[in-house]
Amino acid sequence: MYPELFTIGNLTIHSYGLMISLAVLVTAMAVYREAPRENINPDHVLEAVIVAAMAGLIGARLLYMLLNWDYYSGRFISSFFVQFEGLSFYGAFFVGAFALFFWSYYRKIGFLKMADLLAPYLALGYAIGRVGCFLNGCCYGKESTVPWALPIRIGDPVLRHPVQLYAIVLAVIIFIILKRIRPRRPFVGFQFIFLFTLYGTLRFTTEFFRFGEIGLLGLTLAQWFSLGLVAVSLSAIALLNYFQPKKNEPKKNKKKRKAAQK
Repeated sequence: MYPELFTIGNLTIHSYGLMISLAVLVTAMAVYREAPRENINPDHVLEAVIVAAMAGLIGARLLYMLLNWDYYSGRFISSFFVQFEGLSFYGAFFVGAFALFFWSYYRKIGFLKMADLLAPYLALGYAIGRVGCFLNGCCYGKESTVPWALPIRIGDPVLRHPVQLYAIVLAVIIFIILKRIRPRRPFVGFQFIFLFTLYGTLRFTTEFFRFGEIGLLGLTLAQWFSLGLVAVSLSAIALLNYFQPKKNEPKKNKKKRKAAQK
């Protein structure tokens, strides 16, 4: 649609880069404001967001290039640092979470406590990032005749599913769900792990409308990743829900659970 928004002198402002920057900024501002309510130093949270965002960007670029190795194999290093035209959300998510874990350990803050604080805003940031995809004309959908089908570029006669908009709507719903369940979360870390479940479901669903190569059993590689993510996250929730004491659990039950864990 609008990959380049405007130019200031020799500087061109790209819609995708602007939306990614806005996503990080919104996330940082939101968690900085909410950190004191969770008895977390807001400065430490701000540091964590910056570290996780930088690591996530590297992970997003690295995984995208590895998944498209045939194209980048002859110019891997130069393309990595110069041409940031392709990013993978899964790469950003896992490498960013890995960086967050070590930064939480460094600052002596519980990782799951920090991750729960971030979880809703990761979904919101994802929605903002998909606005960038829509404006940039990337991550587009399959050809379609539905009334709301749109072209990739203005003037393009081919109409497609606006799959970026589907993802935006679903991501905002995930944000609302994660915010609403916080007071009733069964254990610390639930929001973060449940985010994996919800995102895996989102990605699995939107992939049916997204243009791309179909793989094993008619599913894309991203759909297989998504199924694995949902399975692992639901298993983790079930295990943690069983072994970790609940907030309002009677003391006797807590002792029994501790004895069972031993």
